[in-house]
Amino acid sequence: MNYRKITSAIGIGMLSLAFISPLLWAGEPGKLLMETIDKGFAILKDPSLKGDEKVQERRQKLWEEISPIFNFEEMSKRSLGQHWKSRTPEEKKEFVELFTNIMKDAYIGKTDTYSGEKVVIISEKQDKNYATVQTRLITNTGTEVSVDYNMHNNPGRWTIYDVIIEGVSLVNNYRSQFNNILIKSSYEELIQKIKAKQSKEETSTK
Repeated sequence: MNYRKITSAIGIGMLSLAFISPLLWAGEPGKLLMETIDKGFAILKDPSLKGDEKVQERRQKLWEEISPIFNFEEMSKRSLGQHWKSRTPEEKKEFVELFTNIMKDAYIGKTDTYSGEKVVIISEKQDKNYATVQTRLITNTGTEVSVDYNMHNNPGRWTIYDVIIEGVSLVNNYRSQFNNILIKSSYEELIQKIKAKQSKEETSTK
């Protein structure tokens, strides 16, 4: 499963969490997840943000609501794996920014295709500062997709550091892709590939 398919499923799953009925047993991680998506979904339903001419404004407002629940630095660190330690502070900062943009393009680009999918929270497991919120995405055809959110409480706030789609880790998937490039190319070449890909996608969406 490539990262486009993974993030497409995540995007739909995150948005459709707004359809979940309140769960009294849900802990802080699950409640924060639902509250965040409720706010994001409210933006999608806002009549003043409807229409093609409002696409950029709608997507920007949605990202402002959804993005704080993700720990992009931790996701970047895990995605780069063993290559993270050898990076300079400036390189780490740049990589986090690039990885954040990858996630933004993948998530926000899927919001316009939402068509009523629903999500059910199956369980929430918490072990001190770590938690996993397990959900099922139910499509219009009745197909169920497993979507689990790994979260970490640091510092004092629960954030997502990985998402598992049908047993496939988002972070591990990216790490595999990045590592395959770094085996054959330099870190600088990896960065250039990411920038070129983002530039091409930005052009295609204009």
